[in-house]
Amino acid sequence: MDSEVILVNVDSDDYTLGQIMQMVTRYQDENPDMEVYLDGDRRAIVGRRIR
Repeated sequence: MDSEVILVNVDSDDYTLGQIMQMVTRYQDENPDMEVYLDGDRRAIVGRRIR
C-alpha cells in the first residue's frame, strides 16, 4: 500500500461539512500529484502520492 499522510484531522466540531469539503478541494487543486480524500474512519483529510 502507498504511504498516506494525514493532511488535516477533522475529528472535532471546529469545521462544518462545507468547510471540510472546501479543504478537500483546495488540497486536491494544490497537490495534483496526490490523491486527496476524506477518510471517514480516520476522520481526516488524507493524501496519497499518485505513481
